[in-house]
Amino acid sequence: MSDSDTTPAGSPFDDIRALATSVPGRDEARYAELLRSADELGQDLRPLGRLAAPLARIVSVQGQDEPRLARPLVAVFTGSHGVADDAVHGAKTRVVGLSEGRCAVRGAAQAAGAAFKVYEFGTEYPAADFRAGPSLSERDCAAAIAFGMEVVAEGADVVVMGNAGFGSATAAAAIALGLFGGSADYWASGTGDKAVARIAAVREGARANADLMSDPLHVLRAFGGRDLAGTVGAILACAHQRIPVILDGYVVTAAAAVVHAIAPEAVTHCVAGHVSGEPAHRALLDRLDLAPVLDLDVNIGDGTGGAMALQVLQSAAAGLGTLSR
Repeated sequence: MSDSDTTPAGSPFDDIRALATSVPGRDEARYAELLRSADELGQDLRPLGRLAAPLARIVSVQGQDEPRLARPLVAVFTGSHGVADDAVHGAKTRVVGLSEGRCAVRGAAQAAGAAFKVYEFGTEYPAADFRAGPSLSERDCAAAIAFGMEVVAEGADVVVMGNAGFGSATAAAAIALGLFGGSADYWASGTGDKAVARIAAVREGARANADLMSDPLHVLRAFGGRDLAGTVGAILACAHQRIPVILDGYVVTAAAAVVHAIAPEAVTHCVAGHVSGEPAHRALLDRLDLAPVLDLDVNIGDGTGGAMALQVLQSAAAGLGTLSR
């Protein structure tokens, strides 16, 4: 894939590509050692089961013998998308619910001992309707990516990333189509009138932005809006700071897919918290070679499933520590 087809010299995306391709590698020896020791200490009874793999990924990123999950942050990215009807009102309603605690993710974060923060990305200023052209300019997309990088300032040792944007699931489906091809009804599948409208929107958006499909960052600006762009920035910043990321639902997984399309090694710090009820979520995880920690049919992407997965991983890490003593 050639950047020269779509990107002029001095593009705002140049630095972002450089960040993605310069992520520090994970410690493969620590990864293998945790898998070996979990079985050996458990006398081949696999006491951690499938949880050994995500814990191994975490220690290989952190550069520690045991995973550190003591200072978690649940970060929820919000924004509004012009492709959705009444986007501003819908997005503001969600932000109020998150801020006032009227949502399951707040309780799940508290149970995991996690800090909780909402990152607003222009809630009152929707990204353009991608059915008529790109949702963002290169400059605005790069600025949102940069803002998302501020997530590392919270000092967390693990970050759960969720999304509560309005219209963001439609944007995620369009991103998936732009990155991996296929049909609109595959990536925006579902039932009922809402699903029909989403499929139609993704199909129209793909036609309107066909000239931007050859580069992952241009796919992001074509469809993603500020909240997904911010999530891309957060994922990249965490990679450079060696902070593991627990991906929540379909939307944040689509953001991770953008990073993966630029440089697959730039998402080795990511763990799939759960697979949601969104039909295409599992397909997207498969493209990234990520196995979910949980499969509970939690059909919301605001961090709830990721926070639950965090608690399971914290328990598994404590169990590993007991085995090691």
